[in-house]
Amino acid sequence: MRHFDFYNPTTHKGDFPVRVLPYNFLDWFETITPDFKEEAKGEIDFNGLKAGIAYHIDKSHITECACINGNRQIELYENFNQYLWCICYSLFVLFDESIQKPMLAGNYTGKFDFDNPYVRRAVDVFNNGFDLLTTYKDWQFFQLPNPEKCNEYDKFYIERTNGIFTAAMTFILLHEFAHQYHGHLEYDPTSEESKKDEYAADDYAIDKISYNFSSERGATFKFGIVAGICSLILLDKSLSGGETHPDTDNRLKVALEKIRLEELDNLWGVASLTFRLWASKYNIELDLPPIVDSYKHLFELTLEKVGEMKNNP
Repeated sequence: MRHFDFYNPTTHKGDFPVRVLPYNFLDWFETITPDFKEEAKGEIDFNGLKAGIAYHIDKSHITECACINGNRQIELYENFNQYLWCICYSLFVLFDESIQKPMLAGNYTGKFDFDNPYVRRAVDVFNNGFDLLTTYKDWQFFQLPNPEKCNEYDKFYIERTNGIFTAAMTFILLHEFAHQYHGHLEYDPTSEESKKDEYAADDYAIDKISYNFSSERGATFKFGIVAGICSLILLDKSLSGGETHPDTDNRLKVALEKIRLEELDNLWGVASLTFRLWASKYNIELDLPPIVDSYKHLFELTLEKVGEMKNNP
């Protein structure tokens, strides 16, 4: 069996396998539209945006996701990026192997098929990524499907996950850039103003990415937007955005509406799967029917159940 190793110690810095991908998402970010480089240059030259990305490589559990700091520089964190890659991989593989393929074959049971080795390993990837929220570990990620080293057996899902992750990181970078572009750093907002700013930053990122929706990367970009927000849903049992951010379930709903998915689009199912994983990790009963008319209907039912739980904790 052929094996592939993409690690270059000269250019790839960090402690996790995701260290091989920063050049990918920086390229997609900078070239998201034909005019974006000039737009970014204008913010640097005239409006105080600090050039470059601050990339934190810390041997600690996740404490930050991404931000634009008081010095007007975008900051990223390798431990969160590894977590995000794990979420992208597990959502993609678990949906495909435990939901979509069984549905098409007429043998979907509503449960994960742990006899399927792809499913078992996807669950392991998910669990190890989720553990980064509370503990630091790195070597385990090299023993599981990862973007740095792979074999022919895992290559299909890893390559596609790399694209989804790159799209998700592009969305995150555009979101942070939007805070600078829209002048959100110029004032001290109230709680409601801050939440509106977060929605505006999401809107900006989706608008920029939508330029590519009709390209061959279009489906990947849409998946990346969904996966990026879904990764935030899994951060917290309450789904609360606190005083400064919208609740993550609402944020996902608004983003999906803006993307304008077809009713039968698989991404409705991927979004629903996120809440199933969220319920599992936080020991929440989420009673949903195994079969519905469409993935969009499933998502709507899921949000309804989640809303009931939030209103009746």
